[in-house]
Amino acid sequence: MNFQVTKITQFIIVVLLFAFSGIATADEVKDLYTGKILVTDKSQATRVKAHRWAIEQVLTKVTGSRDILENKTVQYEVRAKTANYIKSFTFDTDAQNRTFLIDKFDQTKIDQLIRNVGAAIWGQRRPKVAIWLVVEEGMNRRIVNSSDYPQISEVILQSAENRGLPSVIPNMDETDQQAVFTSDIWAKFDGVVNNATARYNAEYFVMARLRAVDNFKEPEYKSGWLVDYSLFKGRQFLDKSTFNGEQFFVLKEMVNKVGDYFASQYAINNQKIQQQNIEFTINNLNSMIDLKKVENYLMELPPVKKVYLHEVNADQARFTLWLSGQGLDVIKGLSLLPNFQREQSPNAVEKVALSVEQQLEQLTKEYTDQNSNDGSLEKVNSQITELYYRWVAN
Repeated sequence: MNFQVTKITQFIIVVLLFAFSGIATADEVKDLYTGKILVTDKSQATRVKAHRWAIEQVLTKVTGSRDILENKTVQYEVRAKTANYIKSFTFDTDAQNRTFLIDKFDQTKIDQLIRNVGAAIWGQRRPKVAIWLVVEEGMNRRIVNSSDYPQISEVILQSAENRGLPSVIPNMDETDQQAVFTSDIWAKFDGVVNNATARYNAEYFVMARLRAVDNFKEPEYKSGWLVDYSLFKGRQFLDKSTFNGEQFFVLKEMVNKVGDYFASQYAINNQKIQQQNIEFTINNLNSMIDLKKVENYLMELPPVKKVYLHEVNADQARFTLWLSGQGLDVIKGLSLLPNFQREQSPNAVEKVALSVEQQLEQLTKEYTDQNSNDGSLEKVNSQITELYYRWVAN
């Protein structure tokens, strides 16, 4: 979903947090500003190339999009000024005797480059996805796990790490084997797989099929491997795609496409616009620890420049956020928390429960309709002020 709200200067959203413990529905991704590149030696020529690949990796992770690498300004900075962005670097050798160059980049400089080119920043809190993949080899079909398919698992998890996408491959231990069969994934029985995903604390899951194809038998494909997948949130279908080619290539493309989907939903536009303020009232804070967690989370949202705590009364706290981005971007970031349930207004009797996606679509539509009909920003602002949200723990 793309939002075009750019002129609202102030509106108020009241949030009731019924179960603060539910804030853990998204994972906090570490090392977004660290690049890790496999190298063959430690020579200067190799280091120069690896540094450039590392900054490209970091830019992709932070923005959630590969498109930023097509920007001419970014290409110039990568080619000529990568060293200006590096804070430190080191080499590391793993258990398989492979050598990696590890670059730590300056977050302030990376963020400034992203803002300068009008790209988006995807915050540290990101949705976690479980990847259920069945491989067909001859007459046999098996569900991928790290023990039986170490190379495939590494390609998937490393690709996810490169995109800053929290991912897990099922263990396929006795619990999984009793819950899910290869036929469930192959036939895409989402209810069965959704239930099995719960143990991995992942709100999203992928069901994917990987098989060899022969161009002679299936002329619509080139000889090699074919992967097709579907992405779900619970029982809700979100996205699907198919890739054909070399085995590791199609797996990387699958992960990249999943990363593209999440970035399109949650990456936050940082184009320079008029500053806004949003006021939040948050309930059900049981301790100072809860209060500090809320304050820290709000500060992590990319469009938030400053968080001001007005008052604390019993289990309730009132905040004002000063923004450098769009107010609706904050809603998008908050949608990684437990689902919103919309209340029409304080005086409304009937309450309408909507999913996060439905609420975001409806809110944007109301803004667009009002703005296109009479151009009255005051009327739009008043309309949005009457929208109230509350979080409900899953």
